[in-house]
Amino acid sequence: MSASTFYLKNVLESKNILDKTIVMNQSFPCSPFYSVLLKKKAENLFHENENHKGFAHLVDAHCVAIRHAAVNAHRDRAKKKLSKSKTTTQGGIEDSKTTCQLDQCFQFTKADFPTWLYSLPPEWTVVHISEMWQGHESLKMQGFGPPPLVYSLPKLIIARFHGGKNGSFITKFIDQPAGGLSNGSLLAELNTILENNRIVNRDFRGNRAQYWKLKQEHHDQLKVLVDSLENWWLDFCKCLLLGELCDAADVLLLNRVTSSVIDLMKKMKRNVTVDEETWIKLLISCHSYLSRQQFVRGLLKILNTVVRNPLITELVGYFKTLQPELEKLKNAKRNPVILVLDKVIQQLPWESITMLSTTPVSRIPSLHFLNSLTLKHTLHRFVQNAPRNTISPRTNLKLPSIGVEVNPNLAYYVLNPGQDLPGVQLRLQPILEKIWGKHCGLSGSIPVEQQIKQSLIERDIFLYCGHGSGSKYLPNDHLIKLDCRATPILMGCSSGQLTASGRIVDPTGAPICYLLAGSPGMIGMLWEVTDVDCDRFTVRLLDLLLGARKCDRLEKQNLTPPNQKTNKTDLPSPPEQLEPEVLRAVAQSRPITKNFLTGAAAVVYGLPIRTLDFNSNNS
Repeated sequence: MSASTFYLKNVLESKNILDKTIVMNQSFPCSPFYSVLLKKKAENLFHENENHKGFAHLVDAHCVAIRHAAVNAHRDRAKKKLSKSKTTTQGGIEDSKTTCQLDQCFQFTKADFPTWLYSLPPEWTVVHISEMWQGHESLKMQGFGPPPLVYSLPKLIIARFHGGKNGSFITKFIDQPAGGLSNGSLLAELNTILENNRIVNRDFRGNRAQYWKLKQEHHDQLKVLVDSLENWWLDFCKCLLLGELCDAADVLLLNRVTSSVIDLMKKMKRNVTVDEETWIKLLISCHSYLSRQQFVRGLLKILNTVVRNPLITELVGYFKTLQPELEKLKNAKRNPVILVLDKVIQQLPWESITMLSTTPVSRIPSLHFLNSLTLKHTLHRFVQNAPRNTISPRTNLKLPSIGVEVNPNLAYYVLNPGQDLPGVQLRLQPILEKIWGKHCGLSGSIPVEQQIKQSLIERDIFLYCGHGSGSKYLPNDHLIKLDCRATPILMGCSSGQLTASGRIVDPTGAPICYLLAGSPGMIGMLWEVTDVDCDRFTVRLLDLLLGARKCDRLEKQNLTPPNQKTNKTDLPSPPEQLEPEVLRAVAQSRPITKNFLTGAAAVVYGLPIRTLDFNSNNS
């Protein structure tokens, strides 16, 4: 047997072993072994240009352990519905069908490309980012030795997709970046910044000068970290994260420039593939956010050529003449981006990179959650060729074509339940009571668990301002048993944080539990924040979404409490215009915080959501 034949035989055997092992684990997959197998299979398929099959395996590699919890939660919910309705009514039958469909979203079956993505609103851009730990680092992620995040960063596979029948699908491998930071990696640097921030918040409150000096240092360090994430690690590939243009004039400009570039390339005897055209369009759309070096590197990689190629010289010169025109796209309105982030890299503040700072961005743990939520809230255009009305929503939310609409009149708030944040209560209570009244919430008192449950089931918005995510008053294991209607806004330290109990399980937290319970979305904080800065964010968010201090029903008032004149400067002035889209409102509220660390902590999970007119009588 020749050496080449022997090598080919070993390769085929290793592929067969990998496939057999995946099949053996499919009926009841364990974490993280099953996830590692799927990612290895995906990598092999990508190298064989089987991009759709490779992506299917990456999708199934996300949130393996959480999918077990989701299946259990949906089945428990189905049993309760069946016992109540006894399937004797048409509503009971529809409920049973809907629950079965939601259950199927999380099942472990043969990996297939999620064709349901085509039924998503074409305005949405889904960006799926998977981490690939190599060699010894892969073993460390499974519990053998110290965690790799102390030493390095993973390789990334980014897949970009947007809804509709004509939605493009492109993938890109991003290797571990060359060089490194003094502390080892972006992840290690972030952990250091957050730990030092906790120490400052705890130990330096009495020394204001030193407190603000250290706060500024952390502010500067996080800005450097976010810039490194955008320009050092992602480089020109950051254009994959950018949303589609909204306005017709901007789309027309992008299409016109793209066509002229393609024509120029054809004149120089260079044919352009569909993938290359998609990449060129992305580079043009992102041109104002790319340095000249990044743009040139992008062209070289996409066209697989060298810098001395006359085509590159011609293209770079042509784009130089277009610079003023393309600069208009920097401030152009963008459609929503939904990020699907793997379990380690989700710790990073992706939404705060300069390119995404004004873009509506939401997070979701896996595409299984996206499928489940769009099904529940009837945002799929078509579901298995069935008429839209065969899907029975479990809420009364009004649903337009591109997102969930919530009624701000149907709200409930819990303010300072621990009675240990008097400043928060002084700043926010007058505003919340003027918006919704005293009967729509609690201030300075401990809520009964049933009150929270009822508000989550019957209302559209649940606002919590206190410590953490409020799980002290409604435990997470009780939460996932609910059929949530409300969109929670949890303004507390680390309320939006996902943490893992060890390296071999999926990170979880309040966002996962609310999505498991069916909430269309959730707003929270990635890490510890200060109450004054968090209140500034909260007030600006309410101003944008509801016109909290400008709506017709509110009397003109001085929001500063008596004998607390210093608090007046703690709150931002009302914005000139309202912004009913939650993702845009969050993006516009981040800069209002005094410290970048607070603004960067604010994240949204779930579907794009917008509020109805607060002044209309639609309650």
